Amino acid sequence: MFEIGTSLREARERRNLSYGQVEAETAIRTRYIRALEDEDFHILPGPTYTKGFLRAYAEYLGLDGQPFVDEFNSRHHDPRGSVEHTPIASRPRSRPPRKRHRRESNLVMIALAAIVAVSFLVVLALRFPPQPTASYNTNTTTSQTTTQATTGNETLPTQATGGGTTSASGSFKVVLHLSGPTWVEATIGSPTGRGVVAQGLDLGAPHGFTIDPTTYPTITFTSHKPVYLGLGAPGNVTVVVNGHRVTMPHVAAGKQVRLDASGASAV
Repeated sequence: MFEIGTSLREARERRNLSYGQVEAETAIRTRYIRALEDEDFHILPGPTYTKGFLRAYAEYLGLDGQPFVDEFNSRHHDPRGSVEHTPIASRPRSRPPRKRHRRESNLVMIALAAIVAVSFLVVLALRFPPQPTASYNTNTTTSQTTTQATTGNETLPTQATGGGTTSASGSFKVVLHLSGPTWVEATIGSPTGRGVVAQGLDLGAPHGFTIDPTTYPTITFTSHKPVYLGLGAPGNVTVVVNGHRVTMPHVAAGKQVRLDASGASAV
């Protein structure tokens, strides 16, 4: 039989160890170290912890831990008559009703489905905007544009300026008052377009006609396209468009002037 506490204290003091050092290196609280050396075993949590601390502390000090455990058992604790009291496990908490959990899950799924549906509709609206409905005019009236020329008081034969039917709106009237000898050449739509034909005078042919100096006719025709006019002697021709006299631009001999509803311009 030996003193448990005295043996532990003497071993610690021989090694010049403080309680703080022992606690730091063994993880045994200083309070329990003092209780072991003073043999105040009632301070420790219980017999199992006491024997574990005795073994660990003794071996830390370089001693055999088993004799300390045996001495504790023989003096303070009989393992044969002891009953290990284990804590009774607490009952697990009751689980929340599954019905409520399912209801919350259903609400979440419904909310997600609504968000997806709204997002899909927004994408469709952005990618396929509504198209405006085209309006149609059911009262469209078409007529064939014609070119008419007159010489003096006689109406000249009329010739169409192009195939198909076109609207009569936007047409303009050209009157050429001849006051002296000249040749006249007029084409419709372009410088090489179809010419104006009047009483045998092929005004579309190059240098088509030289006017008889004794009779100077007035040539009249209507067109909805620009007229390209060439004159042999521009000074002997007065050009009137839609009732307004047109000042002819200066062009070189053999060149054409472009006529439309707004006036004349050099080609």
